[in-house]
Parts: sequence; structure tokens; C-alpha cells
Amino acid sequence: MTALLPSILKRKIVPKVWGGRALETVLGIELPPGELVGETWELYDRPDGSSPVRGTDLTVHDLLQRNRVELLGVGVEPTREGRFPLALKFLDAAQVLSVQVHPDDEQAERDGDSGKPEAWVVLHAGAGARILRGFHRGVTRESFEAVAADQRVTELLESFVPTVGDCISLPPGTVHTLGPDVVVLEIQYNSGITYRLYDWGRDRELHVEQGIEAARFGLEPETVSESSPTADGGEWLVRNSSFSMRRYTIGEPRAVATEGSFKVLTMLAGRAMVGWKSQGEHDPLQVGPAESVLIPACTDEVFVSPVGEVSAVVSGPGVAS
Repeated sequence: MTALLPSILKRKIVPKVWGGRALETVLGIELPPGELVGETWELYDRPDGSSPVRGTDLTVHDLLQRNRVELLGVGVEPTREGRFPLALKFLDAAQVLSVQVHPDDEQAERDGDSGKPEAWVVLHAGAGARILRGFHRGVTRESFEAVAADQRVTELLESFVPTVGDCISLPPGTVHTLGPDVVVLEIQYNSGITYRLYDWGRDRELHVEQGIEAARFGLEPETVSESSPTADGGEWLVRNSSFSMRRYTIGEPRAVATEGSFKVLTMLAGRAMVGWKSQGEHDPLQVGPAESVLIPACTDEVFVSPVGEVSAVVSGPGVAS
């Protein structure tokens, strides 16, 4: 059986009616000419496709099927559908997204999927940038139901101007929207369910009844999550039972440990060589801006050698907060 190695993943480019060209201008991602691109899927494993592993004929799903424990780590489980547990995306909300909500595990199971907690890290915020997240205090199910399918629903939501570097946590049941003129990195538990409530007059399917059922009331109307220092000089952006993400500024060579579970190293800015102990058998990976490296649990650590200074995030499975 072929050993699992750290590998660069190939992305999927997804046009969206609300997308634009900022993933090219902000992150340097080459986009198809003339397309309004809303998302690039940097790590995905869905029934209709899975992230290709650069330089091979394999996908992330293939790796999972061949060597689950060596890839994920002891005690790290795939989704209930047998898929890789996390997904990573870059989003360009050139125009405002639909007002939407994601279900918890119990509701999602009825739709044949998993619940969908997610979080955003803001990479660009233009002059008109906004994020709406969660209900104002005192909003009830009755007041929400009365306006859930029209623009008045936005009046019930906390609204704020995002700043580059902000991390916004979105537990299941959090009604939210993003944009305009915002670029984010999104981490989520691997689920394909989004319930659209209001879509600004676009001709797309709505899911008002399911969205009303999914919405949670009485949550704290938190906007930006507080970061906290890691033991190795980075900062925790988010950590919950579903996923974790920490951010680093790297100006000199350093090691990144897997700590017994898979990690995904995503370059936000800059270039680096990423190597590991292989007795010279394998060359380091040349990793550029906006590229992601999947590091299997069976690799104890990788060594990041930046060209100048780089900004990177390391994502992984859920951890205790």
C-alpha cells in the first residue's frame, strides 16, 4: 500500500450569481475569463466529487478509503456518510449572499447529510462590506416567522462592518448573510445543506419552512470571535467539537506538528517550501499563495521554510476549547 504523504490539493472553481473576480485580485487565483466566481473549493469530498491530489490520479476520498486512520488519526471519524470531515473554501461575496441558515445533525439527518457548523476568516473587506449574523436579543420564533421570507428578516439580525483578520463563528441555527465586497476563507464541517430564506429577488429555490425549523433563538448575538494564543506562537481563530483553525505569521523556518491528527496548511499570502522527514526520498513541496497542503496524521510534522514572510492557517479536526 502506498504511504500517505503531505500533498497539495487541486481546487474546484464554482461560479455564483453573487460572485465576482476578487479571488483573482486579492488572492492571485487564476479564474476563467469572464466568469463571476463565488467560491473555490480548496478541500472537498462530496458524492459528486472530491479534491484531486496534485501529481497523482487519486482524490482525498481515495486516500480516506485506503488508509482512514493514517490519514485522519486515531479517534478522528469521517462523516456519517463516510466522507472526509472538513471542507475549506474561499468565498468572494461581490454581491450579498442569500439570508440563510444551516441545520444541526438531527435535522440534517432527515435530508441525508450532516449538520453544518462553519466559520469565516475575513481576507478582504471593501467600502460597502457588511456581515449579518444572528438575531438581536429578544427576537422570537413568532417575529421571525412573520418576516422570514422577505427583506424585513435582515432587520432582525446583528449587522456589522468586517475587518481583515476577523473570524466569525457560525454554529448550526445561526441565520446569516455575507457581503457585498467581502472575501473570506470558510471552514466547515462537511455538509451540503443550506436553507435559503430570502434571496434578494434572485430566481433560486428557497427553503423557508426548513430554515424556520433550523433557526435557533436565544443565542448570544456574538459578531467577531475572540482569538487566543497557541502554545507555539500562533493564535487560535476557532476551535469547537467539529473543527479547529489557527493562524501563523512565519518569517523563518519552523515546524508544524500534526499532533496525531490530520492538518491542512493553507497559505493566505506568500510562498514557502514544505518538507518532512523522508531521508531524502521526497522533495519539499513548493506552496504558493492560496494553496492548501493536506498533511496526513501519520506524518509527525512538516517543516515550513518561507520565502520572505508568509501568512498561513492550519486547520484540523475538532478539539476541546
